[in-house]
Amino acid sequence: MKTFLLWRGRVQGGHTILMALLLATAGQLTGCAKSEPCACEVPRACCRGLVPQCAACEEGLTLDAWLKKTCPGGETDAHYGGWDEATQKAIWVCDDGTRQKIQISD
Repeated sequence: MKTFLLWRGRVQGGHTILMALLLATAGQLTGCAKSEPCACEVPRACCRGLVPQCAACEEGLTLDAWLKKTCPGGETDAHYGGWDEATQKAIWVCDDGTRQKIQISD
C-alpha cells in the first residue's frame, strides 16, 4: 500500500510539472499576438463576363478609364471580338453606338 501511495504522489507531481510547462508555453504564445488590426488588402470581386464592365474591374480601372485605354479613338462602347492567340489577350471591338437595352420578363 505504501508503494502505491508513493507512486500516486509521483504521478500527481508529474501532472503538476506538466501543467506548469503547458501554462508557461501558453503564456509565451499569447505574447505573440498583435495588438494592431490587420492591414490586409481585401481582394476585389469582379465578374467574369466578356463585357467592358467586367474587364475594367479585372484591370482595377473605372469603366471610363478602361474605355480610354482600350479604345484610344474616343469610342464610348466596346464589345468582345474574340481571342488573339499570339498575344494571349482578348480582342475588343470599339464603337460609338449605345447598346439596346432589353427587358427580360416572365
